[in-house]
Amino acid sequence: MFDDFLSPEDLSAVRRYVADERMTYLKNMRKPNHLYRLVEGEPLLGPTTFYDHPNLPQGFSSYPAGTPVDTVCTSLLEGAEAFSSWIGFQGSDWQFFSCTPYVYPAGSGLSWHDDAQGRAGSFVLYVHDEWKSSWGAELLIANQVGGRQPRVERHQGVDTDLGHYVAPVPNRLVVIKAGTPHRVKNVSARAGDHYRMSVTGFFESRPTRSADTE
Repeated sequence: MFDDFLSPEDLSAVRRYVADERMTYLKNMRKPNHLYRLVEGEPLLGPTTFYDHPNLPQGFSSYPAGTPVDTVCTSLLEGAEAFSSWIGFQGSDWQFFSCTPYVYPAGSGLSWHDDAQGRAGSFVLYVHDEWKSSWGAELLIANQVGGRQPRVERHQGVDTDLGHYVAPVPNRLVVIKAGTPHRVKNVSARAGDHYRMSVTGFFESRPTRSADTE
């Protein structure tokens, strides 16, 4: 976890971009049998930018894309060595990464998942300007128990009852090792018209079939 990840100026620019960018409902982007069939509420996502994708998918942008998300990519590259405990190193453990804006209105959340397929890890950077503890949207991370790695179960449960939570503090970056079960708690109705806004992405060793979410 890394607080104050972006400069105040860069954070403000990314926040404005996410707030103003045209978004698509996540449910409209996923196949019915995909992991995110159990998305709760109505999360939205914006356009994905890839850094160094070996075969850029049609309709996606490559860094530099000329948007404020470029500053997120740059900061991730500059901080990559600090993340190595979770994602390893570029070239040996991962080859490229993605950055996608997400907006979670009240009632929205995401079931347990582990981001394991073809990935070294994932990240989420919170870019909203305010968040209160009563507004929900905590990131839940399952713990190992007795040296046993927790696993996501059928229907997106998890086979452990211990873990940590991380509050979505503005300008906080969270890096998660692939294979670690985690979920996004629903945004509370108390949040009103305050949205959980983030830039999320994956450090990948090979292309996957979709750019998933956090």
